[in-house]
Amino acid sequence: MINFWREIKKNDLADICQIASLCHPNFPEDTDVLEEKIRLSPQTCFVYQTKTNIAGYILAHPYKYGEIPALNVFLNKLPDDADSLYIHDLAIMPEARITGLGYQAAQIMVDSARQKKLLSLSLVAVNGSEGFWKKQNFSVVEPSEQLKEKLRTYGNDALYMQRSLHHDKA
Repeated sequence: MINFWREIKKNDLADICQIASLCHPNFPEDTDVLEEKIRLSPQTCFVYQTKTNIAGYILAHPYKYGEIPALNVFLNKLPDDADSLYIHDLAIMPEARITGLGYQAAQIMVDSARQKKLLSLSLVAVNGSEGFWKKQNFSVVEPSEQLKEKLRTYGNDALYMQRSLHHDKA
């Protein structure tokens, strides 16, 4: 069995929560909040399956460009006028951080956004991840005053980033 990205199954949630607590200890989220994101958009949430375990995950969902959900808060529903695939979280265990794995994850998100006919991808870069996301063709967006308030809840170094799909080649 080779390692691969696959859609999340219900029994993956415990592993996702464990990886989240190890990779993002400063951004704790309740299991129910993470489960809701998966339930609302299962076709844009993936785990990285190795021979023996789950070594990473991506949680994403359609959202409105220029807006971000608060951390550890239920969405209740996705916006009807969503135009961006919001990457809520990408976490990969240190031992699985091989060359190209982050690129694979980003490409899966691009493909998912295209399938949903969304115009862009967006995210909040934390923990000094801006450089990684720039390599994936994301750029920093100057946030509105309202967005700045929400960004502060993600930490002082949080940056709103986006990747337009308008000029990407399909």
